[in-house]
Amino acid sequence: MRQLSKSAEIAIGLCILAGAVHAASPTTAPLRAGAVFPEFSGQTLTGKSLTLPVAAADRPAVLVFSFSRAAAKDARLWNEHMARDFPNTIAAYGVVVLESAPRVFRGLAISGMKSSMPISAQGRTIVLYQDEELWKQRLAVTDERRAYVLVLAPSGTVYWTNSGAFSNAMYARLKNRLQKLSPRARSPAAKVSP
Repeated sequence: MRQLSKSAEIAIGLCILAGAVHAASPTTAPLRAGAVFPEFSGQTLTGKSLTLPVAAADRPAVLVFSFSRAAAKDARLWNEHMARDFPNTIAAYGVVVLESAPRVFRGLAISGMKSSMPISAQGRTIVLYQDEELWKQRLAVTDERRAYVLVLAPSGTVYWTNSGAFSNAMYARLKNRLQKLSPRARSPAAKVSP
């Protein structure tokens, strides 16, 4: 039997190592309905650590991701409508990704967010300073000027993802999905009188 040269052994070892590293890296495939949402942690605007989807505590959750200042305006529209229509029935979280924001402006961005939202919303808003490209791939980001919305089932699997910026029609789709996912998630307008 022929023996491998030292350089061939090294090359094979590097290929095996590269395969192991690739297998251990987080998935970058876009999240689709039925996929298990990857657990992650971050610090909220109130300074507390929050882990999602664990924090949703076995109930439906809505995650609104934003990657730019323009997207924050879109995210605000989603969040305001959900707060009005689903008070205390849906776990709603904001995820603000600031990795590409220059460090010198991050403090200003955080101050601006804090001044524009109530404390309760600050406690459900996570700021991420890493993994921006990973999240863009997972959310199939094509336009950084809009927010990306995911609905998670109580099991932590992806139930719905949005395909456009906030609009009344897109919000109606979200609302319909939430009402199908959880009978408790009925908006006040959807209540049936006896």
